Amino acid sequence: MGVWEKAATVLLLLLLLVLKVNYIYSLSINSDEGQHLHVAWGWTQGMVQYRDFFDNHTPLFHLAMAPLLQQLGERSDILTLMRFAMLPFFVGTLGCIGWLGTRLYSARAGFGAALLTATTPLVLAATTQFRTDVLWMMCWFATLAVALTGPFSRKRAFATGLLLGITFGVSMKTTLLLASLLCSWGMVFALSAKPERKALLQGSLGKMGCTLAGLCVAPAAIGGLFAAHHAIPDLIYCVFKHNAIISQVPGARRYLGWAFPFLLLLTAWLGRFLLRAGPDRELAARRTLVLFTGILYFILLFCFWPLVTRQDYLPGIPLLALSVAPLLVHLGKNKIWLLMLVVGIQFYASTKKYSPFACRISKNKILLDDVLRLTKPSDFVMDAKGETIFRRRPFYYALENITQRRISLGLIADTIAAEMLKTRTCVVILERLPEKTLQWVKQHYVPLNEDLWVAGCFLPPTPEPGAERRFEVGIPTEYVVSGGEAPLEGKLDGVAYTGPVFLTSGMHTFTCTDPRPLAVFWAQAAAKGYTPQNLRP
Repeated sequence: MGVWEKAATVLLLLLLLVLKVNYIYSLSINSDEGQHLHVAWGWTQGMVQYRDFFDNHTPLFHLAMAPLLQQLGERSDILTLMRFAMLPFFVGTLGCIGWLGTRLYSARAGFGAALLTATTPLVLAATTQFRTDVLWMMCWFATLAVALTGPFSRKRAFATGLLLGITFGVSMKTTLLLASLLCSWGMVFALSAKPERKALLQGSLGKMGCTLAGLCVAPAAIGGLFAAHHAIPDLIYCVFKHNAIISQVPGARRYLGWAFPFLLLLTAWLGRFLLRAGPDRELAARRTLVLFTGILYFILLFCFWPLVTRQDYLPGIPLLALSVAPLLVHLGKNKIWLLMLVVGIQFYASTKKYSPFACRISKNKILLDDVLRLTKPSDFVMDAKGETIFRRRPFYYALENITQRRISLGLIADTIAAEMLKTRTCVVILERLPEKTLQWVKQHYVPLNEDLWVAGCFLPPTPEPGAERRFEVGIPTEYVVSGGEAPLEGKLDGVAYTGPVFLTSGMHTFTCTDPRPLAVFWAQAAAKGYTPQNLRP
């Protein structure tokens, strides 16, 4: 590289690092992040995923994150700190992409592919968040880097299978990646000349046994772990059976399988030229395999995958970057000026789409700070997917999209209210609750803010002082009666009210000379200085 190229490269890398760290503190919290953190926390409490608490992802990511989470402890900024744990996975992914590009094309092309990937707005944002997809992406490219950067020996075949098995342990979406890779290999084989076909058969199928042996290691270890905890049936339900109705979730796509043959033929037509590019046919086959895998991944994703989310694009974008970067280097006459121009445009687009100056993480931190202040470790909190992270949910299921659909179809009973009564859950996060439960919560809880509700109810104003006010308690626990800041004197169920008192579920009465609206709410919240939202001046 020339001096200006090196200077531009260093500047872009520094800007990328600054932007990445900035996004850790500013990028909005996705509900999946809380769910993944809650699952990791469950392991730190001696509980077993699937058996003791719900999750519909494979477990390796949560198992890997649990020790770090345990060291950090209960704190309201935990999401920010755990996002830093995604940085090594992000860097590892870029290293694998760079190594693939270097071995398949050149050092400039490898560096360019990594930089193109890193500055893509979607990749830059999604890999900042605390989610399984970041580790999944790294494992996938580590698998490809091992498989495609040298002779496919028995050791390399076993290592490829081992990494692929780990990738499955992180996400079952690896099924789509493997289907893309196998389909691409079949197309490369079909389009190759007879001598190359023989080499492909000897180099790949001959080592298939070693690959399969490596592939079984991680799933066998996971199976052994859950078998030891008597949780295999729970694992099978959560990861496979529960997700079986994903095509019925609102927002699911219609299958576009009819377009698949046409797109496949178009890809094959492109491959005929690529396989004959250059004197080294084996190298051309590997390059074509990478491009085909990227193209077919998106084709299969949009033709057959029922529910497409932005993080599903993560493993496909770098595969295309591995073919685009060499083209940009070639068009730039083996210089990186054109590549840097595209990277600069992507960098600008990232800052426009995800402003580094807008902090969207503070709301979640405030909520978690309130929950940790309000509750003890033994208390239950009803949240949707684990947003409160360090507290158990009274209802087994996380209220993610598939669970909500199962509830609406009657496949899962909405027993949330009954479970809240059973566990005396006094704190609720008012989000994603089924309609039946939502109405019950609004009747038996009062808001401390927009999202955070505690056990209690409001007493409407009376037309005259001393009138009796009847109210219903849902959760049996200690309550206080309040009209705001001023202390109240009156009679609760005919007995002089002097302070916090335990109330059973059911109807109660309160009389006092103050005709203003009052609230009966959880004494533990009052002791911490909280007042229901409607009573504040």
